[in-house]
Amino acid sequence: MRLPFRILPPIAAFALLSACGGDSGPSAPTQRLVAVGRLERGATVRLVARDGAAADSLVASVALSPATAGTVAGSTVKLLQAGQVSVTAVAPDGRTISAVLDVKAPPTVFFDGAITGNRDIYSVSLDGGEPKRWTTSTGEDTHPSVAAGLLVFSSTRDGNSELYSLPTAAGGAERRLTTSAANETQPSLSATAANVAYTSDASGLPRLFVAPVSLVGATRLTAASFGFGGSIETDPTWSSAGDRIAFMSTANGRANLFITSAAAGSTPAEVNGSNSQVTDVEPTWSPDGKRIAFASTRAGGTQLFLLDVQSGAVSPATTGAASSGQPGWLPDGRVVFTVFGNAGSTLWWIDPATTDPAIEIPTGTKSPAHSTGVRP
Repeated sequence: MRLPFRILPPIAAFALLSACGGDSGPSAPTQRLVAVGRLERGATVRLVARDGAAADSLVASVALSPATAGTVAGSTVKLLQAGQVSVTAVAPDGRTISAVLDVKAPPTVFFDGAITGNRDIYSVSLDGGEPKRWTTSTGEDTHPSVAAGLLVFSSTRDGNSELYSLPTAAGGAERRLTTSAANETQPSLSATAANVAYTSDASGLPRLFVAPVSLVGATRLTAASFGFGGSIETDPTWSSAGDRIAFMSTANGRANLFITSAAAGSTPAEVNGSNSQVTDVEPTWSPDGKRIAFASTRAGGTQLFLLDVQSGAVSPATTGAASSGQPGWLPDGRVVFTVFGNAGSTLWWIDPATTDPAIEIPTGTKSPAHSTGVRP
């Protein structure tokens, strides 16, 4: 299913991959069969014949081997299996050309959702399928963060919200990380999973804390002088280098984005490009460290935007009648997010490098939220 809105801005659409074809004589040019699009299970590619520098021409009579590897509609193929797929087609000049496509499995998305009753942590391939259930407590398990083989999440199984960890390797056991009367939530792992940032209301209001992943020796992230008595801090997200943390704070009187050193007691600076006249929330740092995706009301309703960390330039990522939020990054630079509709929430993904429409992620759960990829 595709959401009926455009993804902006048009950075660069890309086409990949090719192989060689037959040649009818010594003077005839070499024809190549090229698949335009992402070579990934669940994706749709367009097949063209390419003759040197000449313009691409659509092909006909496409055949796949194995036949179950995809469905064919004219010159387009919906890829249904990962692995090598042999494609044979007829070029515009009547010659038979072929290619072997190396189709990759799509990334895995972690999220919280419900199937029967309370919310748990699940994962699913980007193209859908049977979701894998990671937690089974009677409490609400939410806000997954995954890096370096470790899953950290918050849970209300103890009466208040506490942090837990779970290895993503088979046979790993859950471990309770916090034990306090306060609510600890919104964990964010550094790329190496050595450290975690999170929100705690131990002081009476949500403030950010950092600690080793063992949660021994947790300290407040921001300096005591930051903000004012009633200001809050939420939504921490680590830079790829692990030296900075972006977050949302009302220190300026409205929800805005800030960046600070990952060292405890740091004094944050408002993000260049954040807007004190609107609401900017839910920042998440890209794997390459160059951009921050966030939700904002700067275009009216709540939509996703992309911030260039160095220049402060902000560009819209989604448009539409429905509200979009809770962005998360995949290792390859795609963004997963939540769309909030009258019938409940759904998960979607976009590729900021293209103008392609958003694509829904079939999760098999009710009201999925807080989606994220595995940090590279």
